[in-house]
Amino acid sequence: MNVTIKNEFASVTCQTKGAELLSYRTVDGKEYMWQKDPAYWAKTSPVLFPYVGPVPKPVSIEGKEYSMPRHGFAKDMEFEVAERREDAVVLRMESSDFTRGVFPYEFSFTVTFRLNGAALDVIYGVSNRGDEQMPFLIGGHPGFFCPMEEGEAFTDYVLHFEDEDKPDVHLNYPMFDNDAIFFEEFKERTVKLMRPETGRGLRFDFPDYASVAFWTPIGKEAPFLCIEPWNAGTLGQVGDTDLPKKKYAQFLGAKESREYRYSFRPFDDKK
Repeated sequence: MNVTIKNEFASVTCQTKGAELLSYRTVDGKEYMWQKDPAYWAKTSPVLFPYVGPVPKPVSIEGKEYSMPRHGFAKDMEFEVAERREDAVVLRMESSDFTRGVFPYEFSFTVTFRLNGAALDVIYGVSNRGDEQMPFLIGGHPGFFCPMEEGEAFTDYVLHFEDEDKPDVHLNYPMFDNDAIFFEEFKERTVKLMRPETGRGLRFDFPDYASVAFWTPIGKEAPFLCIEPWNAGTLGQVGDTDLPKKKYAQFLGAKESREYRYSFRPFDDKK
């Protein structure tokens, strides 16, 4: 089922299958989210929980092995609508016999989409319902059109970090020939996907995540870029599937809860 929220600045559509964000469209009708072309990538914004990344061998948790799906199972689960108002919706999933077979914990997981002016806040809520510590990985995977306007090229765009020690990254397709590119150790957890010549683009904030990756499909010259906030290890740890040993792995104590937010909004520095 699709759910749409809106305010005076934008409308947003998500679906209950996988709590996937499908659309962010400004009031003038401009779409920013990638629109699921299977020729390139048949997703728009999968939710990554309780694992992030490929699974070259079974995932190990506290000495036991589990057949965890790539990027976890949340992206494939049916969520229920827990709360809804005109400018926000909360989708919820609970642990089940299926999830316990690949992730041996009792939990509740929510995804909130909330319009805050022109910005969309995406908030993951994780609650440990059990009596033991629960380790997990978590991340987002939203894809955005790049280029954003007709007549532009992917290579017209840069990644501009607010951290002064991180130089602008001028996009080109060969930089993704080995899959995603990865950044960590931030003071200001903000990046802008922008075209310097026009001063326009998308601002992306990830205050509750330690790292961010960027991805577009290898060798396809796809017209989009994914911005992926992670608490989920590094690219060098992909082959190590021991979940609790991943860098930036998260841990919740018994009955503990925590939220993880990222947000984005279009901007025009010349207005």
